[in-house]
Amino acid sequence: MADDIFREVDDDMRMERLRLMARRYVGAAVAVVVVAAAGVGGWQYHAWRGRQAAQAWGTTYFTALRAADTSHIAPGETSALTPQQKDALARLATLDGVPSGLRTLSRLERAALLASSGDSKGALALWSQVADDQGADALLRGLASLLWVQHQIDNGDPAVLRSRLATLDGAGKPWRGLAEECEAMLDLRQGHLADARRRLGQLTTQIDVPEALRSRAGGMLQTLNATPS
Repeated sequence: MADDIFREVDDDMRMERLRLMARRYVGAAVAVVVVAAAGVGGWQYHAWRGRQAAQAWGTTYFTALRAADTSHIAPGETSALTPQQKDALARLATLDGVPSGLRTLSRLERAALLASSGDSKGALALWSQVADDQGADALLRGLASLLWVQHQIDNGDPAVLRSRLATLDGAGKPWRGLAEECEAMLDLRQGHLADARRRLGQLTTQIDVPEALRSRAGGMLQTLNATPS
């Protein structure tokens, strides 16, 4: 089902999606359900209309995606939205009523744009919408929760942030490593150095988390070990 919308989009647009989405989200997938025809006689007409709608939504999304490119902005930095990015926000907002797969991705893109421009409140609201959307893909709901936490790691309520992270750090959860890193950051923020050391030490030995994350945890642990308890 995740590939349905792309079957009606030409090969160039498929490649464009892969190139652009790889910059931001891991394993993102889009799902669109084509409404079935009620009458046998009208099936072909309705199927054609469904394909036309799917292609229109895909075109809107890809056009906005190209204009929304924030790859030139370093992590943690903000930059005023360009006219093209403002147009991308408007285009993506029109997809709020489409089937959940594309709606989810458009909200994530909008949140990324708002966050890159310093509008944390707007970005947090969109990430929360995705995280609470029962119809959204579980992987993307988890990603939205993770981003919601990461953008409040320095000033959010630690209890609330830990509550969110608790849904992400279980065994076999796809965002477990990054969730545990966030928990270690909260430990540091709250002065729980022993807990931070323990979490970071565990991360350095987990072969199922990205190498960059293990390396980052190792660097933080080395710095902590040079700090008196």
